[in-house]
Amino acid sequence: MTGKGGSLKKMDQEVRTFSVTQYMRSLKNTVEATPAVWVHGVISQIAEKPSGVYLSIADFADGDVKPKATLALYCYTAKYDAILAKISSLSQPFTLKHDLKVNFLVRAELYIPYGKLQAQILDIDPVYTIGELALTKSAILKRLAMDGLLEKNKQLELADVPLRVGLITGENTAAYKDFTTRLEASPFAFEVTTVYARMQGNETEGSIIAALEQLQSDPNLDVVCIVRGGGAKTDLNFFDSEALCRAVANYPTPVFTGIGHEIDRCLLDEVAYLSCITPTDCAKRLVERVTDSWNRMTDAMSSIADGARDLLTESNKQLGTMGNQLQQKVFGLIQNEKSKHVLIAASIKKDTAFYIKSEHERLDRNHEGLKQGSRKILDLAKSQFELVTEKVKNADPKTTLAKGYSLTLDENGKFIRKASQLKSGDTIKTRLADGDILSVVQ
Repeated sequence: MTGKGGSLKKMDQEVRTFSVTQYMRSLKNTVEATPAVWVHGVISQIAEKPSGVYLSIADFADGDVKPKATLALYCYTAKYDAILAKISSLSQPFTLKHDLKVNFLVRAELYIPYGKLQAQILDIDPVYTIGELALTKSAILKRLAMDGLLEKNKQLELADVPLRVGLITGENTAAYKDFTTRLEASPFAFEVTTVYARMQGNETEGSIIAALEQLQSDPNLDVVCIVRGGGAKTDLNFFDSEALCRAVANYPTPVFTGIGHEIDRCLLDEVAYLSCITPTDCAKRLVERVTDSWNRMTDAMSSIADGARDLLTESNKQLGTMGNQLQQKVFGLIQNEKSKHVLIAASIKKDTAFYIKSEHERLDRNHEGLKQGSRKILDLAKSQFELVTEKVKNADPKTTLAKGYSLTLDENGKFIRKASQLKSGDTIKTRLADGDILSVVQ
């Protein structure tokens, strides 16, 4: 037992132990002895706090949203401001945001109170990010081209007089004032329907797409304009959104952009019907379109008026010539008709005198014939009358009775022609030339 206890005591003296703090300080010294290195990845989280900015970058496998490895980073406010100033001074500035590929110079640190391994951002390699942004932008542009979206909105028919305008811009911005002021200064009655949207920051994509959907409910719009002021060049990155580009390319109405940069072009400019350098330029293009249509219309009206005047002048000349020709022709026809009428009148006068003379002679003959004929007719009629009188006299019953004949009548005065008409006891009347005799039949 004694030998065994002595062995345990010897082991306790040989084992060295550390407190948590001692151990974490030892690790901290070891970790922070590692030299600063460049580390690249995709920003998966970013948050600004009063004490500094906290970020996380990660590695992702293709097609997988779950990171393979994540590194927590922090940056003091002063250092972060210096990094932002460095980025903004570039010819192709960008914004540190979620999903952006970056390459940071970092130094590993260990935060003892939580035992948390983290790294401090010391610098950034903007060339790496610019290259990645260019590759991303180029890839998006290639996909849009392969899907036929770069020219789709440009192939729409823009109204000759686009007076009904849908406007997407920031609320209470100089872009809104510049655009509307330019339209109001024109002599045309533009009707502007405005939908406000976020024109910078991570909400740009969703906000503008929602505004496009809202304006699409108005089928009477001739054109939709997306405008913003100059702002920082880094804000252009938000207009390279593939979803936003596809929404504009597939939009059923022509879309104008006036993003506010004279040199740089974003992908949204590539798919729009027309890309303008500023909001004022965008409004100016609309005014020019309407002005051109107005000028064409007034030119057409003037051409029509001039043509009508020329036609009227020529027609008046033709009518004057035709009038003179018609007058001469009518005058000739009247003279011919007058001559015909004179000949006809002379012929009528001659024929009338002949007919009157002939009729007088015929009337004289008829008058004499009528005198002689009337006498002959009267004598003939007198002879015929005497003959008829004699026949009537001979047919008179009195004449017959005077010759010795008689007439027999019944009591009703009807002539009795047959004996069978009478019966015994009937009264009959016998009429003689000098009187009547009554008899009773037995």
